[in-house]
Amino acid sequence: MDGETDTLTPYMQRVKTQTEVLVPLLRHLRTELGEIKANELVYPVLRDYMRKWIAEFASTESDDPIENFHATSQELETMFDGDVDYNILKNDDVNLDLNVTSCRYADFFRQLNEPELGTILVCEADDRIADLSAPVVKFSRTDTIMKGGSHCPFRYQFGDPESD
Repeated sequence: MDGETDTLTPYMQRVKTQTEVLVPLLRHLRTELGEIKANELVYPVLRDYMRKWIAEFASTESDDPIENFHATSQELETMFDGDVDYNILKNDDVNLDLNVTSCRYADFFRQLNEPELGTILVCEADDRIADLSAPVVKFSRTDTIMKGGSHCPFRYQFGDPESD
């Protein structure tokens, strides 16, 4: 690890530690098996790992999935504090719309030339958190900085699906 470690947020430190092992392993497997085969072998394992980690990490203290969603989001925001910049466009009982305008994770993974790995280890966590609160929390994000977009448009909708 470099001297920068002391100033890293908890999640950035976790991600950097993971990539110290994963990137050389992935690159070796790609050399031996080819890129497609190596990615097909490793990516599902990483997605499953992240799904389980989010499920363990996610708040389940309330019987209300929306309260659990907000508690989990707050905890993640603490872990990410300073790593992303965002603007809240709308925040009420029904919608939370925000745009992430800069992301240190995207910068980091693009420098490694591994945006898909970054998507799995960082971006897809948002999908997993929303999945745990479905169907009362609906989530969409049509683009990400990680994959080359100008911003990440997060759109959450809260509510009882049976009241639609």
